Amino acid sequence: MTKMLTIRIRLNGLKENPWHRFGLKQNPFPQIGKAEYDQGERQLNSLDGEPIKDANDIRARLKGFDPEFIEGVVARFKPGERVEFEVTFPDRVS
Repeated sequence: MTKMLTIRIRLNGLKENPWHRFGLKQNPFPQIGKAEYDQGERQLNSLDGEPIKDANDIRARLKGFDPEFIEGVVARFKPGERVEFEVTFPDRVS
C-alpha cells in the first residue's frame, strides 16, 4: 500500500510578505521532513513569502514541478488574497 502525504500550500496574493514581521523571507519549516523533498518544499513555501506578481511568477517559482500541478496552483491564485489549500500525493521516497 502506498503511503500518502498531505501538505498545505499558501499563496500570498497580498501586497506584503507576512513573514517579514518575524525577520524571515518565508516559512522556514518543512512539512514533510525528508531531505529528498527539501527543495520542493522551499519552492512551495516561497509562494507564501514575497507577494506573487502574477501567474508567470508562480510558474517561475515552481520550475521543475509537473506542469499539471503548476497550473492547478495558478488556478487557485487570487490577487489581493492569501489562499490556502491542501494537496495529497503518494510518497515515492522511502
